[in-house]
Amino acid sequence: MPSRFRIPLCVAIALCCFPALAQSQAGSTALAEGVVTNKITGAPVRHAHVRYMKVAGKNVSAVADTDGDGRFAITLEAGSYRLWVEHSGFAPQAYGSHTPDGTGTALTLAAGQQVRDINFRMAPLGAIAGHIFDEYGDPLQGAGIQVMRLSFARGRRQLVPVMGAGSNDRGEYRAFGLRAGRYFLLATLRDALASRPLAADALLPEMKESFAAVYYPGVLDFSSASQIALPEGGEISDADFHVQRTRAVLVRGRLLSPIQDFAGSRVQVVLAHSDGNTASSMNRNSAIIDEKTGRFEFHGVTPGSYVVVASQLHDGRSLTGRAPVEVMDSTAASTVNVPLMPAFDLAGTIEVEGGPSAELSHMTVQLVNSEGLALSQQPLVKVGPDGSFRLPGVTAGVWDFTLGALPDDLWIKSATLGGVDISRGEFNVFSAAKGMRIVLGRSGAQISGTVTQAGQPRRAVVLLAPAATELQGFARMYRSMPADENGTFFFRGAPPGTYKLFAFEEIETLAWLDPEFLKPVEALGEAISVAEGEKATRQLTLIPADALLPAR
Repeated sequence: MPSRFRIPLCVAIALCCFPALAQSQAGSTALAEGVVTNKITGAPVRHAHVRYMKVAGKNVSAVADTDGDGRFAITLEAGSYRLWVEHSGFAPQAYGSHTPDGTGTALTLAAGQQVRDINFRMAPLGAIAGHIFDEYGDPLQGAGIQVMRLSFARGRRQLVPVMGAGSNDRGEYRAFGLRAGRYFLLATLRDALASRPLAADALLPEMKESFAAVYYPGVLDFSSASQIALPEGGEISDADFHVQRTRAVLVRGRLLSPIQDFAGSRVQVVLAHSDGNTASSMNRNSAIIDEKTGRFEFHGVTPGSYVVVASQLHDGRSLTGRAPVEVMDSTAASTVNVPLMPAFDLAGTIEVEGGPSAELSHMTVQLVNSEGLALSQQPLVKVGPDGSFRLPGVTAGVWDFTLGALPDDLWIKSATLGGVDISRGEFNVFSAAKGMRIVLGRSGAQISGTVTQAGQPRRAVVLLAPAATELQGFARMYRSMPADENGTFFFRGAPPGTYKLFAFEEIETLAWLDPEFLKPVEALGEAISVAEGEKATRQLTLIPADALLPAR
């Protein structure tokens, strides 16, 4: 054979191997295709970023953009991936989630698999706009507007800032890029040149006269504020403030402690709105403290009823104190002195109804500070064989208790502190002389069932909520658990009583403590009453995530 027809051995090997190599590579990958659309209009979302990240193993992450028809295609190695999509003007959306706040699910792809029906429905973001006027109807320029939503920590509500905006020379403001939800607005007014004598002996000298911040539509107290419900892609343009300018005042005081070494201590002094006998979590104010003398002061305080809560931690020793203070709209500073008292031990017992139980020796007790103002965390304490326990270093304040390793069939039948019922949680502790007594009941109720949608089992978050209005503000009165891939759920050790069962597609933990939150789906709950030891079964219908969103 002429030499020009000879194929070198290395080339021949390559020609033989490359098709096999290409076939091998193609066989080890998978294809993921889909489309991204506007949830409200159904229109394709062009140039959206579809991001993916491998769940385990080799770190793989990249981005694929959608084309003019909102479509995308990704070639991936076999494995499990997290996918989500982003685009300006829309809330990010995770694969497997029905709301922007959902965590979604992993997409698992086998070698050679082709998944062509991945659909992302992106929710457009909304805006809240309006004007801010003074008491004469004139526009206020330079006011700061905070958009806030309710959140819950330690079972107590608090306001979380989401977005900020400022008013222009016409008093106009606009906060945009907001997800659907329920919001509160807080306006902070620009300081003014002093028209009255300011406190010259303040720890932090005042330069200007400040005004109290106001909630929409122009009130000082959060309890009188109006909530704004923003639907997906909604534009609210008439959220106008009408403000009666109120001077903010100075609150000052002194810590009265047996340990005068404030410089060598960790010290905290907080001014909080008085919420009954507790310190509200809403818009707290931290003090400026003089470490030499224990003097403290708060600036820019709105008139109202407050409580000052002070804590000192020195060489492992804890001290706390609190004092009420009424803040008036006047030129005189409010003054309050706060005596600090040392921590004490709190003794208690746990008993099981019907006689001794070996399970007590495996249990633990812990106090949790409901107000979130303690400088140190309480330790877990093991319960003795006789059910006794002693909680060391307890400071005066508002607390709740948790029981660790509580057997499934036992439930808290009663709990008292000095004879006062504390079973609902959030109780005041002010004296070491009070003893805690917890009684556990046997044979709590069992509530089980399945969650379905259109006759098919569905994963869900199942909520067991108290039916009695007086119990609905206490986190301890609720129970929640996930329903598995078969839609099954099982509550053990439920206290006897009347409840409502809800099966949510997606829900933020503790969001049900907002009294307005469950109202749109109240009729979708399943009423149930159980007696001690009863076994009850219910079939629940899935509540779509959109049912919890404000209506358009």
